[in-house]
Amino acid sequence: MKRLLALLVVLSCLATVPTATAATSVSGTVTVENGTADGARVTVVPVTQTLQRAGESAQTRVEGSTFSVSVPDAPRYAVRVRYEGATHYEVLRNTTHAELTLGGAVEGRVVDEDGTPLSGVSVDVVDDRGFVVTTAETDADGRVAVAPVESDETYQLRATVDGVPYRQSVTAAADQPATLTVRPPTTNASALRVASDTRPAYVLQVVPPKNESGVPSVIQTITLRNTADRPFSGSVTLPIPSSASPYAGMVDNREAEYRTTDAGVRLNVTAPANGTVRVGTAYDLSGSALTTTPRRDVPSLTVVVQGYDPSAVEHSANLRVGDAPVALLVSDGPVAAGESISLDLSGARSEGSQAAASDGGSAGAAAGTDGSTTGTDPAKSNTVPPFPGVAILGAVGGMVAIGLAGYRFAPDDES
Repeated sequence: MKRLLALLVVLSCLATVPTATAATSVSGTVTVENGTADGARVTVVPVTQTLQRAGESAQTRVEGSTFSVSVPDAPRYAVRVRYEGATHYEVLRNTTHAELTLGGAVEGRVVDEDGTPLSGVSVDVVDDRGFVVTTAETDADGRVAVAPVESDETYQLRATVDGVPYRQSVTAAADQPATLTVRPPTTNASALRVASDTRPAYVLQVVPPKNESGVPSVIQTITLRNTADRPFSGSVTLPIPSSASPYAGMVDNREAEYRTTDAGVRLNVTAPANGTVRVGTAYDLSGSALTTTPRRDVPSLTVVVQGYDPSAVEHSANLRVGDAPVALLVSDGPVAAGESISLDLSGARSEGSQAAASDGGSAGAAAGTDGSTTGTDPAKSNTVPPFPGVAILGAVGGMVAIGLAGYRFAPDDES
């Protein structure tokens, strides 16, 4: 119960989605070259700036080539049009009218490194906003084709072969199919770099203690980019303090098995060529101080200290108090591999956070080398349920407004 309360207290301090009270009419035009969209199902979802759902969705159908539906007021609206087995998306910003023209085609071919076509491979066709338009299977010649799609858009073909992800961009207006080549993956972890185009790519979220132990937990997430010309498939080690007790691992927003080594927490990951993978771990500290040393060069590092007064936190010279509506410290420039960052949270608890601390309990669970936790009653632990980082960091991103991706709206079931 205290683990659950810990999570609820943290989330209550973070960004929340406002409740819409007024209604807005969202309309649109769907044009199909050499056809008609009459009867196509349309779903409109009110969303926040970070594409979190902000109210109840509404459904309607295209009549002739137009549609109109009333939905709750929101900063943005996500429009989903289902037509001939494919789903097309538009995100409306500063407008309530969508225009979709379906006339292009996506064609691709999946081959191995020798050029031999691969049949029966499931391929996701993904639009430039990251939404899956449809899924198709390659034929005997390794080909896949989807039409009609938006002719002015660039799509991605995404396939997973033997557990390894592959990606290839394709323009709907292209005259010839794109070729997705399935190359053997690399296992060289040096191909992975902390992403420089994702800010912040290296985040430490400090979770205040909820019992008398006074021992906080840390949720650490890192976005890595694979710089190789082929997928990466292997292990990644996340550094943690030598005295810390890890209790959860995460790969691409899903809880993952992990091993504890002398170097840190080891996770098995895959990443497409020039693609990214988000990895993370959660651990209990042994005291109020945190010292960690990144294994890779870090363009920027963020330490969220919700529940603490950042100006009262003693920290290393390479950190400074961040200018954001949430308590945090940020690196004063890049952090080189092997360069330590440290902070001491003693006496820095904010008054409201101290009042929320619960009674009793012990320090967090110790993790075995197989990723299991041992020796601690979860009801008495000061840790939060695994894996908390996904929800917490998604909310932090919306509040801090420094680049953490918000969750996309969840589609309703089609009827």
